[in-house]
Amino acid sequence: MVATTGGWLFGWLLWPAIALVTAGLMAGTVQSVVLVHRVPRAWRWIPATAVGWLAGLAIALATGGAGAFAGLVVGAATGTAQWALLRREVEWAGWWIAVSALAWSIGLSLAPSGDAVLLPRVVLSGTLSSMMTGIALELLLRNRKPPAPTASEE
Repeated sequence: MVATTGGWLFGWLLWPAIALVTAGLMAGTVQSVVLVHRVPRAWRWIPATAVGWLAGLAIALATGGAGAFAGLVVGAATGTAQWALLRREVEWAGWWIAVSALAWSIGLSLAPSGDAVLLPRVVLSGTLSSMMTGIALELLLRNRKPPAPTASEE
């Protein structure tokens, strides 16, 4: 939760003009550091998050979506890209897509516009999204898939 909120905040403060792009990418980067001991090849979380986040933003912008709708689209796209990694590691990974969509729908409905970066709203939007996704990810990681049998065990 701290990683996502911190990355989100850092992204907003780093480049306010393109805050939604940088905040999402920074959150994914910081999340990968947290996942390094929990998910094999956790570095893949960074490009998966980047692709999902940017694809979701492109779709949201193309459809004129903003706020909660944009968050729903961005969260679903990002969650789907991250799900591609989680599905090999945890049971019930499909829930990740739904949780991400809901969490970012709530988060982006509270995020400030690019014109006026209000620090309390940035922190609130990142914290609410990260609480939901952080709890969900922790629960998913507690339900790991059993390792595949090796050739000698078959």
